Amino acid sequence: MSSIHPYPSYPLQQGRDTGYAKWPPIVERVEKLGYVAARDQPFYSHDIGRSSELGGRIYYLNGDTMCNDAGVSSNTYQVVPDRKKPTEALYLSTDCHGFVAPLIDKNEEETQYLSLPENKTKRIAFWCFGGIVEISPGLGWVWYQKTVIDELDGSLDLVGVGLARVSQDKNGLAGQLSSVRMPGLMFQVSEPLFGSFSTLVDGDTVYLWGQMGPDIFLARVPKANCQHRHMYEYWNGSKYVPQLAEAVPVLQDYQQGQFFRSEMFGADLPWLFIGCTRWADSHVVIGAAARLEGPWDTHAIHLATGIRDRVNYQYCMYPHPWATNRTKGKLLVTWCDKWPGGVIAAKIHFATVGTTHWGGITLEGYSNRVINTAISKALEICQGNGLTSDELINPHRLSIRGIDQRGVELAVDMIRNSIAIAEKEEMDATVAEAPRPGFGERLFTKILRHACG
Repeated sequence: MSSIHPYPSYPLQQGRDTGYAKWPPIVERVEKLGYVAARDQPFYSHDIGRSSELGGRIYYLNGDTMCNDAGVSSNTYQVVPDRKKPTEALYLSTDCHGFVAPLIDKNEEETQYLSLPENKTKRIAFWCFGGIVEISPGLGWVWYQKTVIDELDGSLDLVGVGLARVSQDKNGLAGQLSSVRMPGLMFQVSEPLFGSFSTLVDGDTVYLWGQMGPDIFLARVPKANCQHRHMYEYWNGSKYVPQLAEAVPVLQDYQQGQFFRSEMFGADLPWLFIGCTRWADSHVVIGAAARLEGPWDTHAIHLATGIRDRVNYQYCMYPHPWATNRTKGKLLVTWCDKWPGGVIAAKIHFATVGTTHWGGITLEGYSNRVINTAISKALEICQGNGLTSDELINPHRLSIRGIDQRGVELAVDMIRNSIAIAEKEEMDATVAEAPRPGFGERLFTKILRHACG
């Protein structure tokens, strides 16, 4: 058997595969988990429920929160104490009357505006549909949509998008947030409302989606320059340019949603979208793309229903990648039913196909040490049959070049045998995290015996 360069660590997630869930998506079932709420706090009807991570903690960002007799808070947040319990979330800034302080609050000018007699029926809302973008541990930005609401006739006057710096309060309750608004607005109502639809950070760049009418546009800005409007660039269909007038839509007719990165549907479709349309049809829509800029292939996958409100349409569909099991095709999503309802969580189970590269074998639940040992030895055997490591990592290249598949099939057998061996050793999740002394060597020996037998 020929020798190879050492593979001391080869985590499975670094391999390229065709995905664990089928595309186009097939939903096997939807498991409704109930409202996002805290057991020991009053239930406040609210909407949005877009989650973000900051300083290692998970937060739900909410819209109008009905604090019972204490009034309405236009935007609140809840912290998730345990990621394994995504429906349990706590308010951290409630006063003695039960009012939850908003994350984004009015400034002096806005307070004076509301004090005028002609504005006594109005309130100003700051809705954070786009979530928080973390730029350093515990520090981030949030783009908020500013709207003036007349409670008398229900009219909404959209003003534009502002920007606020959000940070964790090191001196307050664990995970408590505070914000500082930047002066003025980042985008006017006559422009796409970048950052108020969806945001994400990829490396040193922040990407922002914004609506204008039925169209959704895409912009980007260096992570270190989010507060500088002149640093923004806009997607024109082929490249990013500094001229907003050249921007073209990347999607149309969606009301809310979130773009995120995941290989749930394979390495060829790493960009996903979950949202809802402008048509108030209560459908959860999923999209996938090879590039963040699109084009997007979208499918309606579920007709959402309410719990307390079963009459009106459901809205504010959002994914929660932090509570998603990619390898088993399980995606956590939320939507909202109207007052007296709230944010409803559900787990969507997609039909899975395993992985082409690794022969459809699921290695989840075994330690990296076990997986790395099996795959390293499998790679060595494959290379002993004339395949290079580059060809092994890229199955598409194997197909294109017409390489003999015997080596790949043998590698698959090796991984299958390693799992069988691990099962015989009765390795559960706990043992897998701390293999017994010498287990890796024994596994090496047994795999080699299988290969040569």
